[in-house]
Amino acid sequence: MTVEAIIIGCITGFISAFFGIGGSSIDTPLLRIFLDLPPYIALGTPLPVSVLTILIALGVYWKNHLINLHVFTYSILGGLPCIMIGSYVSRYFSGRFLMLLTAIVLFFIGWNFIRDSIHEKKKASLQKRQNMIPALYIFGVSSIIGIISGILANGGGLFFIAAFVMLFDMRIKEAIATSLLTIAVLIIPSCIIHYQLGHIDLGISAAMGIGVVPMAYIGAKVDMRTKSSMVKILFGVLLIFFSLYFFIFQIGA
Repeated sequence: MTVEAIIIGCITGFISAFFGIGGSSIDTPLLRIFLDLPPYIALGTPLPVSVLTILIALGVYWKNHLINLHVFTYSILGGLPCIMIGSYVSRYFSGRFLMLLTAIVLFFIGWNFIRDSIHEKKKASLQKRQNMIPALYIFGVSSIIGIISGILANGGGLFFIAAFVMLFDMRIKEAIATSLLTIAVLIIPSCIIHYQLGHIDLGISAAMGIGVVPMAYIGAKVDMRTKSSMVKILFGVLLIFFSLYFFIFQIGA
């Protein structure tokens, strides 16, 4: 199981850093499918690894000055208390329901990214519009994302990137960078709460971390060299693939 966990860490470390997500949404299906972990353990175990992935990848994005501090600030204010609430509420949902909900959410986000890429229009400079997004709007959206992310034991990267691009009209790499910094803060309380609830296997988390360390750095560097339009399309295709496979797996389980 240790070897498999390391391999999963390598795969998700690269993918998570490349797409700017904490990794929980990708790790959870893989842990369920290949390690056959119980639903709650599969949801919570990736959280400590996600922290490591985020810290490694964030350094690369920070150096390229891609973070929108205005959006980050109000995302934290709205998301932090709500992700804690969602984490505690998760105990009242069945593990199977949470797994199926994860698959459905992944499909929805993936489809929207592909559709958005097809109708892509040239984006204005982020620097010119970063203070035009109403603070209350950011606060409200991040609060909803916080609740959902807490319930699904997810740092929220997938949801924040989708919201930043589709609702705030941010460019994909700016959304990725801002999302990473946001979930770097939000994922800590979620991690602590799910550990207290017994949803984290630290042994598997440590094994995954071995694979994450080199691959997260490589993933972030490759992302910086890839065209934004290609990143969006790949992001959407990846999510749809995982969501369909994971949904079928859960239905047949």
